[in-house]
Amino acid sequence: MDFNTTGFSMMTPKQLTMFYGPQSPLNNSKALDFFKSLSEDDMHRHILSDIRDMAKMHSSLKIRRKRQNVLAPAAFVTNILKPGGAPSILSPGAFALTILSPSVLGPSILSPGAFLATILSPSVLSPAVLSPVAFSALILSPFSLNPGILSPAALAPSILSPNALSPGIVSPSVLSPAILSPFALNPSVFSPSALGGLVGSPFALSPSFFSPSYIALVIFSPSAFSPSFNSTGRGVTVLFSPSIGS
Repeated sequence: MDFNTTGFSMMTPKQLTMFYGPQSPLNNSKALDFFKSLSEDDMHRHILSDIRDMAKMHSSLKIRRKRQNVLAPAAFVTNILKPGGAPSILSPGAFALTILSPSVLGPSILSPGAFLATILSPSVLSPAVLSPVAFSALILSPFSLNPGILSPAALAPSILSPNALSPGIVSPSVLSPAILSPFALNPSVFSPSALGGLVGSPFALSPSFFSPSYIALVIFSPSAFSPSFNSTGRGVTVLFSPSIGS
């Protein structure tokens, strides 16, 4: 009857002796004395307590696995008010919306993305490594210490998203303008760009090394101490954008 109602049943003293007694290969006199000293209610309480402890352990392991985001592709996901800081490894994403979800220590490694929108979600120490993106907008989401390494971008505008200390290294871009997004200390290294531009985005201390621009517009974007080295492009129009120390 106990097994039918609770899913488990108590062993009788005879069964306990058979299981833990001297004739059993699992002989354990201490366990035998302990279990015989318990009433049936005490046994129930111990079993239920052990089940709860096991459930908590399983839950914590599940949370740790989830926080790592390894081999966890995602699509058609909306994250609102979900701050995070987990590495994303081998986890491509598509058609994802992130709103009011700041991120700290959330690098993306080998995790390409497409059709992503990030709004009001600042990030820090979240580099992108071998993680190309396309059709992805960054809106009102400032960031810092987020280098892009071997992570090309296409149709990925940055709007009202100031940033700093986020160099682009071997990360070419196409149709990825910065609009009202000032930046500083963002050098470009072997990161050419095309059909992009800067609109109302002043910048400083952001030199370019072997990173030419092609068919781009720079307007209302003054610069300071941001020289170009071997970065001569073509078709770049500069309007109302004075330069100092470049």
